[in-house]
Formats: sequence, structure tokens, C-alpha cells
Amino acid sequence: MKVKCIILTILLSVQFLNNNYSTFAQDLSYESDMEYILTKYLFEDYQEVLRLLNKHYSGYQNELSYLYGLCYLKLNMNRIAIDYFNTTLAAHENNYEVLNNIGAAYYQDNDYINAMKYFHLSFISNTEYIIARKNYNTAYESWASGLENESIRPIIPFTEKPTMYNSLGWFYYYSGDYHNAIYYFKKSIDEDKNYQSAYISLAYIYDEGNNFEAALDYLKAAEEIDGNNPDLYNNLGIVYYHLVDYEKSENAFKKAILLNYRFAEPHNNLGFLYFEKGQYTISEDYFRKALEINLDNQILRAESMAGLAVINIKNGNIDQAKIFKESSLRLDYRMNDIKYLTNKLKWSKELIDIWGNI
Repeated sequence: MKVKCIILTILLSVQFLNNNYSTFAQDLSYESDMEYILTKYLFEDYQEVLRLLNKHYSGYQNELSYLYGLCYLKLNMNRIAIDYFNTTLAAHENNYEVLNNIGAAYYQDNDYINAMKYFHLSFISNTEYIIARKNYNTAYESWASGLENESIRPIIPFTEKPTMYNSLGWFYYYSGDYHNAIYYFKKSIDEDKNYQSAYISLAYIYDEGNNFEAALDYLKAAEEIDGNNPDLYNNLGIVYYHLVDYEKSENAFKKAILLNYRFAEPHNNLGFLYFEKGQYTISEDYFRKALEINLDNQILRAESMAGLAVINIKNGNIDQAKIFKESSLRLDYRMNDIKYLTNKLKWSKELIDIWGNI
């Protein structure tokens, strides 16, 4: 977490301690020691705080778990901190500060998905708690910076409601929770019937689930909102391709290119479309064009290299095909995974058989 956010969180957490733990004091020794312990905490002597807390932990385990968690969080012992914070949540369910600090612990462990989850829960518990909102965006930035494909990054969350819900949909999608992903994409549309990104997001997830007709319906609705979006037409081309309507697929990909000639995806997709139609010369031209304009998306480059490999097999150039296949696998090891080729890329059986025999 950004230093500023964590410092603010910890200062507020001391107030949480003062508000909640003083009522549990049953003896003067405990109350007196706690004043001294909190002073040591404010002076950042966390090891000494932990040593002093051990004196009272057996009698005040539930009451002291939060302060233990804070100390371990500051000492970057994050898994231990999370255990103590969860003990605190049992007594203070859905407390936004506790949830926020669990997020901070996951963040410090570079577990950005869980960090976003708890910052999100913190924000929901108290929508006025700006720290959780800022922390979520920071965790999002750290997570998104590790994605190789710029085009699949969701929009920064917590701006306006349609954008926020659409972003949460992508968050749940990348967490593998498709039910909640669909829920938030649809909630985004409920907030703004003209928010095109949510329609495209829903079409993407339905296409991936092989519900091509539903995907097509959402893309047609998106087209009515804005017919000048190249992403929309690239996705339309993919859905028509999966529906084996090659004429409409071809037209959609070409319209995407017309709107953005430097858009590598439709060039690559046309390469596969023309391969399926047996037009190998045109197919090769599109794969080479995709590689020419795509210099940084390794996943897409791997697909284009694979396309050139299978075309070279068709043309009898076995050695050249092997070179392209090796290049493809270096860019993305998943190109050797039949489940990935079948379920994610939706390659035909013929294409997979040719690729597997290179």
C-alpha cells in the first residue's frame, strides 16, 4: 500500500483501539499497562509492544487481537497479522478498518487479488471511508501493471457507478467468479443503459462460455449505442466466427481495421479466418501484418506465430513451421496446452491436429 494510506489507516486504528478496548478493562493493571503499550505503539516500538502484550493475552485474547495484528502488519509479518485481524472480525463483524488492514496485509504480500477483495469489502461497509477506496485503486494499479495484455485491463474502479460496477465485474472475472462478474456487468447497465463497455464485457464472458447467441445480442445492443468502436467490431467478428458465419465475421474484422488500422487483433483474427477458408496466402499476409504492428503483446504474437507455423505446414515448409512453433512457445507456453487451445482460443480440431504434429 502507498505509505500515506497505511499511515492514515494505522492512526485511525489506534482510535478504534481506544473506543473498543477500554470498555473491556476489568483491572487497573490492565488499563494502566494499555496506556503505556499504546504509547510504545505510537512511537513505533512494535517488538516491545508485542512483548508487553503477552502479559495480558491469556486474559484478554479477543480484545488484544487487533493490536497484535497491527504490530505484525507493521513488521511485515502479514500472514500472522491476517490471523489476528480475523479473530477481531469475529467480535466486530464487517468493521471497515479491520477489513482495510487485512487488505493491507495481503497487499504487502503482493497478493493483489485478495487485497482488492478486502479493500472492496471495507468500502462497502463504510462508503465514506476514502482510505479503502484509495487503497483499492492502488492495489488495482499494482495488479494491472503485471498484465501483459494492455487491452484486457479493466477500467480504474471507484469513479462513477457504471464504471465502478463494470470494473468490479472484471475483478470477479479474473478471480474466476463468473456469476458475480455477470451480476456486476448487468448492474453497470442498470445504472446507465448507454454504458457500452458493460455490453461488450457481457458479450466477452458469454462468448467465452460458448453462449454465442447471447454474446451476439449484447454486441448488437452495444453497436446501437456507438457504431465507431473498433473493439466492438473485433468482438463481433469473433462471435460470428464462432457461429461459423464467416462472411459477417470477415466484414466485422475489416470494419474494426477500418476504424483503427493499427489494431493488431483483427488482423490476427482474419489470419485464422482465411486459414479456415483455405485461403493460405491471404491468411499469411494478415498474420505478418499482425506481427508488424504488434510489438509488445506477447500473447497475441504467440498466436500469430502459430498461425504462420500451420500455414507453412500447408505449404510444405516443415523446417520453417518448426521455427515459428518454437517462437510461439517461447512467447506463451500455453500454446502447448490442448485445453487452452480448445477452450480459450477455440481452435478447430483440424488446426489443433496440424499444430500438434509440427
